[in-house]
Order: sequence, then structure tokens, then C-alpha cells
Amino acid sequence: MSRRAIWETLYKRFDPFRPADNPAWRAERVRSPANRIVQRVAMPFGDTRALVTGTTGTGKSTELLRIAEARSGQDFVIVLDLHRHFAEVVGDEQALRNVGAWEVVFLAGLALVRAASELLPYPIPPSYVADLSAAWEKVARATETPGAQAVVDAGALAKAMVVLASAGLPLLGAPAAAAGAVGLKVLEAASGALKWNLPIGQAARRRRDQDAEMQTLLQAVNVLIGHVQSKAMRILLLIDGLDRIVELDRAEALFIESEMIAQLECRVVVSGPFALRSSPVASAIPRFNLILPLVNEPVMDHRDPTQRGPGLDFFCELYARRTADLGAPDLVPRQELERLAYYSGGRARDFVKLIRALAEQAWLDDAPSATPALVDAVLDSMRRLLETGLDEGHIEVLEAVMANSRHRIPSDGRARELLTYGHLLPYPNESEWYYPHPLLTMHLLRPTARSTSGSA
Repeated sequence: MSRRAIWETLYKRFDPFRPADNPAWRAERVRSPANRIVQRVAMPFGDTRALVTGTTGTGKSTELLRIAEARSGQDFVIVLDLHRHFAEVVGDEQALRNVGAWEVVFLAGLALVRAASELLPYPIPPSYVADLSAAWEKVARATETPGAQAVVDAGALAKAMVVLASAGLPLLGAPAAAAGAVGLKVLEAASGALKWNLPIGQAARRRRDQDAEMQTLLQAVNVLIGHVQSKAMRILLLIDGLDRIVELDRAEALFIESEMIAQLECRVVVSGPFALRSSPVASAIPRFNLILPLVNEPVMDHRDPTQRGPGLDFFCELYARRTADLGAPDLVPRQELERLAYYSGGRARDFVKLIRALAEQAWLDDAPSATPALVDAVLDSMRRLLETGLDEGHIEVLEAVMANSRHRIPSDGRARELLTYGHLLPYPNESEWYYPHPLLTMHLLRPTARSTSGSA
């Protein structure tokens, strides 16, 4: 009997560009900072501000969802997915790489207006929304943003936002027993909402946080936060997507040169650029009291990367959870799953990509199960793609990391480029260590027992 229907289901469930919004599909990540962050935001005092860093594809969006769901009944949780906003609402994903801190703060204000207006049983005073509109106009003029002379309607813009927020919430003063895991609701762009026409990521000039127009915008958003928190439970704002920013200067502009995001007067969890983690500036980030990495799962052994590590179990569980109801436990044998996990490099997105590619090829072949030859073909295709564009300089850097017994990053600017695009990967240990993506070690790079003289 053909298994094409099962392969098709597998293909659809393993989408590398969507976080696992079904909690039943998520495998527990013991190395994730999610549980620690949940504990901190549950404290009855203080405003936790957490920055979660990691290369794109490590699974940060899924871990942010885990945090949001854990607190959805105790807090007014708002998830602002900037990547989705720029891709689906703004219509310009690349503009995200140029977004300013003040624009992130403004978008957070719009997300709050949208969520509170639809999910809480009391209105936001219209004057507060008007103040937000006026504040944007002042900053836009000061930063020479195109279209700065236009009149902005923050209330109308908020209706175009796509926001994830607590589906229900006990009001301030309600019995503690009333709180529970109420879940999250997706607020899609409202029917009849205006098309997004606000220029964003286009400012020609930078302004300092202390400039009057910047402080006015920050105050306008904090007034909204204060209003909601005076009526309901505390706000937990999660901002996803800033990990898409790969240039160090842009990352520094958001988190070192500006403190506006961290000055939002609620608890904030942000998915931040890996450029901050792979640079000594991480220790200088102001106001964030938790700066935690989500590194790739250790699918290889630190002492001998040719051997498989403990991270394989996570990916096998992830696969098992997403396929438990398909009635086909033999579809991908454990041995082949472990091979796919190893050659994913411990990157959640790469593993999901490999499973999807396997499902696609198996459907074409009408294969009853994943054979070693089928997995070989998928790995070879991905390997060739990853090798594309690497020159002798890149290979020299990667070989230097392999030869170093502690697998540290060499002082070479090309190493940052390789980290940014997933050719060089970080792994957890007492201190982070690095190694080339295992797909590159299939043919292009060969593991060696050599070590550099200063590596011991």
C-alpha cells in the first residue's frame, strides 16, 4: 500500500519557517533558557528584562511561545513577531534589518492597543492613542523618515497588526484561583483594516534616547502600559524577530546605543541578534538583567566531533511527537533519524528542513520507508547547497576551528560571517565551543586530530 498520504502529512507538519504552535509537538529542551525565564517573570516584584540570543534557526520562536503559554493565565501576554509583521504586513522583510529602537517601541505600543482593545473588557482612552500617533510624527520628522509629514492614525494601524495575546485574563483584584493556563489567541489583521502604509526602517538620521521627541514616544507607550496594568494583571511583552539582524553595528544601535526597548515599563523578553552573543559587547548591554543563549543541541561530542552527542535524543523526540498519531513508527528508522539529527548540526530549523526534504523525495519515489540511500540523497543535496560560495579563506577559518582542541573562534572577521550564515555553529559546554556545520565535514572538510599550539 502506498504511503504517499503519510509522507504528504509529514511534509506539511515539518515547516522550517513556522514555530511549533502546537504544544503537543514540542520536545522538552533541557538546555533552553525558557524555564529560567518563566521563573523570573513569575516573581511578584521587579520587571524582568530578558534577552535571548542565538543564531537563526535554533528554535528561539518556539521557546518564546513556550514562555508565553506558561504565563498566559497569570499575565496579559503579548507576543509581537516582528519578522512576521515585516513579511506579511509591511511587505518588506529586509526593512527589519534597519529598524530603529524607537520603531520597535512604537510597534510594541500598537500591539498593545490591538490586544487590549479586543481582549480586555474596557476601552483604552482615545487620547492615549492620539498621543501615540503624535509622538510617532515628531520622531519621524526628527529622524527624517520618508512621509514624516503624513498624519498617522495609530488606532487604524493597530488593526492591521498581527498579534498573539492572552485569550482571557482575570481582572485586577480577582481571586488567585481564577488564574490559569488560558492559552493564547492569534489576532489576525482586522477585517477592513487599512493597508499598512507607514514607512518603517527608513529613517535617515539617528537620534539619541534623551532627545525630547524620543522621550515623548517612550512615555506615550509607557502610559498605555501603565493604563492596562492598572486594570488587569501585569503585562509580559515578548518581542520576536530581532535575531534576523546580523550586522553588529545594527545590533549595537538597538541594544547598546539605545536603551528604549529595555525602558518599556513591563516585563520584556526579546529574541536578540546573535551578533551580540558572538562579540564582547554582550557584557555591556544595559538594563537587561538576563542575557541568555539558546545554542544548538550538542549532536556531536566536544572531545571528538566525529562521534555523536547527547543532543540526538531531542530531535528523535521532536520527530516522535509530530508523528505519534500517524500509525507509522517504521517510517523513518531510528538509525536514520539519528543521522539526520547529527547532520542538522543541532539546529532545529535544519533538522526540520531535512525531514521535509526527506518527505518530499519519499513521496516522489513512493517509498514505503526512509532507506539509507534515500537519506544519503537528501543529505548530499543539502551538503552541496551549504558548500556553495565558500572560498579558500572560509575553508581556512573552518579548518582552524576544527584543529583547535577547544574549538574556539579564531580572531578572523570571516568567522563572524560564517557564524551568521550557519556554516560555523555554537554549542553548549562550560563555555561555548564552535565547530563547522557537520554537512561541511562530509566532503569539503576532513576532521583531524591536530590541535593548534595554543589550544590546550
